[in-house]
Amino acid sequence: MHRYRFWVTAVTTAVFAVLAFSIPLWSLEVYLYGSLSTPEVKPPEGVSYTVDLGDHAFSAADWETLLRRQEKVVLFPSLKDLETYRAFLSDRKEQVIVSDFYKDEKSPYKTFFTLNENYHTFIFLNFVTDEVSIPWEALQEDLRNQNPDALLVVGNSKNMATLQEKLSSFSATQFINRDTVGESFTRFLPLPEKEVFLFFYSSRCPVCRKLKNEVTPPAFAPYRDRIKVVYLDYTITANYEELIRLEEFWKVEEKSSVEIFSAAGYVASEDEASINKELEALIQKTLTLEEGKKKVIPTEGEAKGLITSRFQGFTPWVLVGAGLLDGLNPCAFATIIFMVNLLLVLGQNRRRIFQVGATYASAVFVTYLLLGVGIFEVWRSLSVYQMISRIVYGVMAGVLMVLAVLSLKDAFQYRKEGKDTEMTLGLPKGWRVKINQYLKESFTNRSFFLAAILSGFVISIVEAGCTGQVYLPTIMYIAREVQQYRLRALGYLLFYNAFFIVPLLLVFLGIFFGSQSRALVNFGRKNVFVSKIALAGLFVILGVLLLEGALT
Repeated sequence: MHRYRFWVTAVTTAVFAVLAFSIPLWSLEVYLYGSLSTPEVKPPEGVSYTVDLGDHAFSAADWETLLRRQEKVVLFPSLKDLETYRAFLSDRKEQVIVSDFYKDEKSPYKTFFTLNENYHTFIFLNFVTDEVSIPWEALQEDLRNQNPDALLVVGNSKNMATLQEKLSSFSATQFINRDTVGESFTRFLPLPEKEVFLFFYSSRCPVCRKLKNEVTPPAFAPYRDRIKVVYLDYTITANYEELIRLEEFWKVEEKSSVEIFSAAGYVASEDEASINKELEALIQKTLTLEEGKKKVIPTEGEAKGLITSRFQGFTPWVLVGAGLLDGLNPCAFATIIFMVNLLLVLGQNRRRIFQVGATYASAVFVTYLLLGVGIFEVWRSLSVYQMISRIVYGVMAGVLMVLAVLSLKDAFQYRKEGKDTEMTLGLPKGWRVKINQYLKESFTNRSFFLAAILSGFVISIVEAGCTGQVYLPTIMYIAREVQQYRLRALGYLLFYNAFFIVPLLLVFLGIFFGSQSRALVNFGRKNVFVSKIALAGLFVILGVLLLEGALT
């Protein structure tokens, strides 16, 4: 789906362009020095950070003078330094790195240094003892989770073999043996830079997740050594602001729920068949474009004004279409179908069935409204969110497939025996009686309502449509961040959510009134085989859709 087209003011555009182009081309270079005889060192211009390896031949006062001349410096002292300059290093403990204390809660120093620049992560480690005794598996797991683009490891002649054995498996690892660097050591260390691709998606959109997890990885895989793909969920406010800045920078008119940006351009597409071809063209353009012709990816600039201008271009009718399309949620449909059929099996009256169904729909409406105002923003950013979403979908898909099998069993049993007295989705009469008795004793009226509320909440929080993802983030942002338009944004949220539950209400009312229609009941009794086959087909279709959601 394409987002609504609108324009921001020329003044905002001009200001943004100035801010974006004023950012210099990024490069990350580290300057190392150690074993100095005099407290004098002058890192080259443009160096991002300096690393002081210690072992200097001068006093703590001179060392202090040396450090004051540098803006960004981290200290990698030797074991001798820790003994000789204990007080001096203790005063600067926030700058001191000693990795031998890894996982030691009593350590007075930090155990590693992480440098983050332009979505790249670089980790520096400093080991000072001859025999390093730390929980290596824990450190390796920690490094895998951080997935650094480069690893700098400083050690000595006696521990270097161990360090290389334990840490060589990580990409772009560089080792420095302080015993062999010599006096007045200086080294210019350029850290590997890859071309950055920013992949914006919504964690609540199944199409987005499929493109992110299944469709596009093969397009990126051949270039993994030359590009870095950064995935940014724009349901998170900071990421959405960045997306808006990039869309304005690149003048993206045909918005999409998935957008990928680089220094050479962008791809905005939800089409599984064409997105990888577009990505391949963008990757090639980015890698072959001359350095001077690459655009600077903006990291600063006014986003609130751009988002407000976008919001002012919305109309209610756009939200009507988005709400109706997003309301086609197979998981919500499967739940209401299952719930109504369960109530019918239990012999509940029409009033009770209607009340429970209305309660379920209301729970879906309220939950989506709370999502819209950001109540669950932190929850959606957690990795457990995706896991629970997949579990819910997998369980629902499994239940529907079982019901499909039982319905088919009923159909062929009827064709064979010509009677339906022993059929309730294939369960023997004795089982049905026991199950009905158990459910009637266990589920009070209050329990049914609580189950409806809980089901509506869970189904809503783990899923959303994709169409609204090109509108809702803007409305949600305005509702939270821009007081002037807050009431209008809340009105839009109510409007969107009202139409979002329309498909659900239609399904519910169709089942509710259909179960009461004499014509339909008579048709079902006269055409048991066809009815059971059709019901099995419905269960299979919904189950496949849910299974696809569980796997993406």
